[in-house]
This record gives sequence, C-alpha cells and structure tokens, in this order.
Amino acid sequence: MSRSILGVVGGGVALLLSGCASFELVSNPAGAEVHEFGERVGSTPYAFEQFSGERTLTVKRDGFVERQVLVSSLDRKRVAVRLERVRTTVLHTVPTDVQVIRAADEVVMGRSSLKLPLVRPEKVVLRKEGYKPSPMTLVPNETYKVEMEPLEGFKAVTFVSKPSGAMISDRAVGDAIAHTPASISAEEGTEFEFVLEDYQPAYYMINKRSPSRVFVELIPVPTVTLLGAEGIAVYGAGGGEALGRLPYTIQIRDVRAFEVRREGFYPKTVTLSPESPVEVFVELDPIPLKRVQSQPAGAIISRIGKREVLGRAPLDLLADSERLVEVYMEGYVRRVIGFGPDSPADILVELQPVGQDVLVVDELQDSSISVF
Repeated sequence: MSRSILGVVGGGVALLLSGCASFELVSNPAGAEVHEFGERVGSTPYAFEQFSGERTLTVKRDGFVERQVLVSSLDRKRVAVRLERVRTTVLHTVPTDVQVIRAADEVVMGRSSLKLPLVRPEKVVLRKEGYKPSPMTLVPNETYKVEMEPLEGFKAVTFVSKPSGAMISDRAVGDAIAHTPASISAEEGTEFEFVLEDYQPAYYMINKRSPSRVFVELIPVPTVTLLGAEGIAVYGAGGGEALGRLPYTIQIRDVRAFEVRREGFYPKTVTLSPESPVEVFVELDPIPLKRVQSQPAGAIISRIGKREVLGRAPLDLLADSERLVEVYMEGYVRRVIGFGPDSPADILVELQPVGQDVLVVDELQDSSISVF
C-alpha cells in the first residue's frame, strides 16, 4: 500500500519536474478535427504534450455536434470523447412568429416555431413587438418552449375564432398581424379586425378586463338568390356591368341595388340587404306591343327624319313610352303617328296620295291632326 502511494507521489514529482506529460485525445467516431484557439491542430486520435495547467480543445466533425474538452495536466492521459449526431433544435414560443436573432452579429435566424440544425450552442435574443426581449442559449438537439412576457401597459391575448384561419389586423393602421388561433400582445385600446372570406368581419378591442383567451365567432355573409323567368339578366344599378342571368346568387354585405332586364319587358330595380329573404322572386311587366299596319300595305316605318328604318307595315313595335314614327311610301304623303302604352293594339295608318299634300299626326287617344 505504501509503495503504491509512493509511486503516485513519485509520478507527481516527476510531472512537476518535467513540466509536461503525454496525452492522447480519441473520439467516436474517429477522424474528427481538433482545434485550439480557432486553429486546427490535428485530428483524432490526437497525441500531444500537456504542460502544467489546463487547455481547451474543440473536437469537430461534419454532421456531429462540436465538443469542447478541458484537458488538465492532472487528468488521465487518454481522453475519450463521444460525438453526438446533429439532429434538430426546436424552439416553440407563445405567441408564435417571434424573431430569433443571433446575439453575436444580430443576424435573424428565423421566426418561431423554428427548427435549426445546430452544431454548437448559440446565444440568441427573442424579439416581438409588444413583448420584452428574451435572451437565451440554444443547445444542439434540444427542444424549447418559451412564453414571452408582455411590455408594461400591454396585454397578451390568445384569439381563437370559429371557423379558424381568420386574418387578424390592427384596425387603426390596417396591418395584418396573424391568423387565428394566435397570441398577440397589444396596448389597451387597440382594436382588432377579424376577416375571413365568405364571413362578415368581426371586431374586438383590448381592455383591462380582457381575458387571456378570446373567442370570436364569425357570422357567414348572407346569400340571396334572385329567381325569375329564364332569360332575365342582372346588371349593376345605374347602368352597371352585366353580372349574370337568373337564377343569380350573390353575397350581400350591405344594402345594394341591382337592375334586372329582359327584352320586351320593363326593367326593374331590385334592392337587397343582409335582412333580405334567401330567395327573391323577380317578375317583370311586359312592354305593350303595338301592330302598325298601313293602307296600302307595305309602307316603310322609320324613326322621325328617316334616320333609322324600323321595317315595313305590318310591323310590331314596343310601346314602352310615348313615341313617334314616320310612315311613308312612294307616291303617298308622309305621315307621322304617335302612340304609347295605352294606344290600341292595332294601329291602321291610311296614306293619302301625294296630290293632297297633307301631313297627319295620330296621338294616343286616336285623334288625328292634319298639318298644312
């Protein structure tokens, strides 16, 4: 027993006298690079002389996590290191979409939730508007969940909507922030708008009594279907563009007017609102049709001034309002007749030979005036 102790003491004395000892650094797997003070000094297995004191070596290999090894002159002379394969470092935060910034150079590494293949520990700072910056160190192959702390005067609220996926925006500035479900830190008095296609927008204002979790139920936009006879077309009111034909279904977010038209019928304006029935039947009134005949038959019928020939008698004409047309035939005196919705269905125009040189005006009440 005394010899063994003496041998150890003797070895210690020998180390102190020589000032160094031989060491070997091995790794699993082998072939890893060995660095000191940022420079490569060899590869494993790595033999070196250790002077009194300590030295720090870094063991590196592609696809493996770096290991720092502190070697002391009093350690065992063979140092073994097992390297861990690089997998994924996972960072979750509440709320999400937090910037992950490398502390050393302010480079943005990504936004949470985040997965990183780290080969060495990284000091980072987590930042998000409305929350206090949160410094931390990410260790390779670890999983983290960090709950951010709101700034003074701010309140953190998790918004959940039905259905989910609604876009959340700051109503004052219009900036899109996130989609539900989402956790947001905001000043009291901030009003948020929730928008989802086919649903009416909803609103919520942060206040002192706001719970940590707010549920927003979105109401579908009312849908109205216009029904009616086949061939009726739908237009925007006031001469708007053609929208479609009946049956026509449209979402009604607020009061809106449409014009429905069909050839041979009076147009009609239809006003819809979110309170309208889901189906609205549209019935158009027919425009009265008048048959203009001439004696003798076959006279030409045109607009006043012969600007546009409408056809030859007998001719059916729409009488949607009071109108004037010319009736004429070679060898006969030109006649101008007036008719309207209340005129008889059959109008007979008797033409006089040219020799009489007479102009006659027939009005709605079947009275006639001769003009000389």
